[in-house]
This record gives sequence, C-alpha cells and structure tokens, in this order.
Amino acid sequence: HMYELTEDFKLRKITKYELDGVDEREDLLVIPPSSKAGPCGNGCLFCYLLQNPPEMIYRVARHDTLNDPTLEERIRYARKHYDLWIRVTDTSGNVKFDENRIKSLYEAGLDEIQISVHTTKKDVRIKLMRNRHAGKLIDLLPLVAKHFRTIADIILTPGFNVDDIGEIIEDLDSMGVHEVRLFPVGVTKYNRFEIRPLTKEELSYVKEVALEKDKELGIKVVIPPIFLALLGEFTTGLEPFNIEPEFPTYIFTGELAYPEMKRLFPRIKVVMVKNEFFGGNIGTAGLLTGRDVLREVERLPEVDFGLILLPELMFYGDMTLDGWRRQDLFSKILIEKGYIVETALEPTEIPKVIEKIS
Repeated sequence: HMYELTEDFKLRKITKYELDGVDEREDLLVIPPSSKAGPCGNGCLFCYLLQNPPEMIYRVARHDTLNDPTLEERIRYARKHYDLWIRVTDTSGNVKFDENRIKSLYEAGLDEIQISVHTTKKDVRIKLMRNRHAGKLIDLLPLVAKHFRTIADIILTPGFNVDDIGEIIEDLDSMGVHEVRLFPVGVTKYNRFEIRPLTKEELSYVKEVALEKDKELGIKVVIPPIFLALLGEFTTGLEPFNIEPEFPTYIFTGELAYPEMKRLFPRIKVVMVKNEFFGGNIGTAGLLTGRDVLREVERLPEVDFGLILLPELMFYGDMTLDGWRRQDLFSKILIEKGYIVETALEPTEIPKVIEKIS
C-alpha cells in the first residue's frame, strides 16, 4: 500500500488517484505540507489557487512543504518507524532551500523529493513563478539529484515551456534528475494572466518529444493520465463490465473520463458533467462541484428507486469545492428525485456498489 504521513504522525492509506493518477511504487510514503508550512512565496501564472471562482468555499493555502520547521522531524520519525520509501511533495524549492537544507534532509533520511521545476531556464522560471528567487533552484538541482531520487514536475504552459520541452528534458537529464512528469496547464475562466490551454497539436508534439527522450536518455519521462485524456487517448486498460442494473442507474463523471467510462459501462447511462463552476478547460472528475452535479440531476426523470454514482474525488473530506456537505447533497437528490447516491474512487468499485444496492 501507499501511505501519507499525517501531521499527528499517523499513516493514512492513499491511492494513486490522490497522486495525479500516476503509477507509483508500492512502498511509498508521502510527506505533504503540514498546516505549519509557511507560504510558497510564488504567484505562479498557472496556479489553480489564483484562478478560483469567488464562490469557492474550500480554500487551500499556498504553502510549501520545505517551509515547515517540523519537516525533518517527520522524516526522521518515518525513517525510524516504517520500512517505506519516503518522498517529500509539494515544493518548488524556492523557500528554505539551499546546500545546508539538502544536507539536513539527507541526514533525516529522505529518499526522494518531487519538485515543481517547470523549466531549466532561470529567467523563464522567474517569470512563470513570479518569484525573483526562482532561478536559484536550477543551480541546486545537480546537488539535489545527488542526494535524493528527484522527480521534476513540469506544468506545460504555452509561451514558457512547450516549444523547448525537449531541451528542458535534456537539461534535467544532464543534471542527474531521475524522472520528469508533464502536466498540461489547467485554465479556468478566472485566469488573470492570459494563460491559455495547450492545443491538440501542442499536446501531440510534447507527447512525441517525451516518448523520444524517454527512450534516448537516462531520465524517466512520465505522461500522466490527464495528459492522455486531453488527447482523447486515456484508457484504464480494463475490459468493459457487462453489468446491467435492474433499477435506473446513472454514472456521473467529468469530461475527460467520459469516453472511457462509456466504454467500460456500455449498459449503464453515463452522464458527462460539464464543469461550469470553473469554466475553461477543467474536465477532471476531482474538480466537479455540487452545483454542477445538481444541474445534471435536474434533467433526470423522477423515480421510485434509482442510483447515482458520483466520483469520490469530488469530495474533500466531506465537502465539495463549492461548499456542499456530502450528506446534504445526497439527501437533496434522494428527496427531490428518488435516487440513492453512492461514490466510487475507481471504475472497478462500481459493480460492487451496484451489487450491494441490489
């Protein structure tokens, strides 16, 4: 199993769906930012937290895992108590990071670090992250890669790091970075910096270059599911489920997973929920809101008994991003339309839920 170390030093089981859907090693322990972590100091042009609708209830602070006085303590604790591979995530390496910090993380027992790198050109990184110190990380990367297995995240942003992606990957490889993950930028209708999504042509170009570099160089190049979904190429690799419930059943999903869910459940009605809350090119199931779901529920016939399946990823604890409590949302749908509501984290859970309800 993969785990996260919580602030009170507990292990919490997590799935790859909480880690961008990328296939990960089985003995992974992730250390995310704690509530003690200070601000990241960046104002990235692509930051999703800077493009939220005004009605957004669920607020996440912009913080950096390295900007946390208790980080080493958590790493030491994990090292001592668990035989797991320890990774620090959610850092841009722009605050509280220098040679001494690298040494202290190494001595605490860190195995791996995942850094938002985005480009290997200092001036571009400074502009993209709106942080005048953002160039320093580039000089540190070879030292980081010497001490830890290093994953570089790149949020592909037209005009900044798309055309020269091949060069960026080559640079990272020459610095000893072990892995690079390529994420297409998400743009809501609230983006203030005139950032645009990648075109299909740009996505295809990056994918082609990425596959070529992955073969040619020592660095591992990862194309996450969201990238493939934007190209219309996402597949779970599963065989379709031949399940046909005896009562009205609807599977709700986001735009990106819709074609694959239709393929997997040919005998069940799959509803594509358009994300109007954020607008723009936001199509992942994890960013669906209560109001988007209710808009689609309105269109369904009233029934004596039916089932609606929602993606578990749209709930953050017990809340949707627009502030609906799980139970309130489910009750409203049941009372007004007659559907029981259940959630599923991944497609393989859906047949089990239907069976349970039957």
